[in-house]
Amino acid sequence: MKLKKIILLILINILLLQISYAATIHGTVYDISLKKVKNIIVEVNSSPNQRYLAAEGTYSFELARGDYQITSIYENADIKMSTIENITISDEGDYVLDLFLFPDLEEEESLFEDIDFDISAPFEKRFNLSVLILPLALLMLFTLVLLFLRLKRIVKNEQVIEEKLLDNNIKDIVVLLEKNKGRMTQKQIRKEIPLSEAKISLMIAELESLGKIRKIKKGRGNIIILEKKQ
Repeated sequence: MKLKKIILLILINILLLQISYAATIHGTVYDISLKKVKNIIVEVNSSPNQRYLAAEGTYSFELARGDYQITSIYENADIKMSTIENITISDEGDYVLDLFLFPDLEEEESLFEDIDFDISAPFEKRFNLSVLILPLALLMLFTLVLLFLRLKRIVKNEQVIEEKLLDNNIKDIVVLLEKNKGRMTQKQIRKEIPLSEAKISLMIAELESLGKIRKIKKGRGNIIILEKKQ
């Protein structure tokens, strides 16, 4: 009986250990106009796969340590959008990962389906090649313009999203400092906000240039102090 109890306790400890390493990943799904997308399925390739119907545009997953891929696809009669995010869970905690959907390139390709350029008719002996060259040149020009506008729109949307995320995270640093009596180390901020060290340094530099915080060098790290409001 004692052996059975020991085995049972070991199994319970293993189960609790796995649970303690779990992390919560949640967020909101947006389109390229930064509008919330509702009634969309969000899926993660865990074992087994988890699939979540984000009826109100928000999702949540419980994941153990490891590498995962989160996918989301939205499609209706007018447009098809999708996104893929690769994430690595290395520690337990609660993390926010918003998803941004981008239109598929097939949408632009459909613009050319109605162009029917038939050159299969037999040529006459004195056929003028300039009649053929002009339409081809116009078609190539039209294609280049479409590709340029498409690329320009994608770059602009990515810049808007990046600026919005950066502004929100900068505000998060200020709120975090206020909750900690206006004084934290840069390492502590890095633990609270799940972003890379480079992005944290960039946001701290931005706050310092705006006069919101003061940075003091201490050893190999920095102490961040929230400036008092005048």
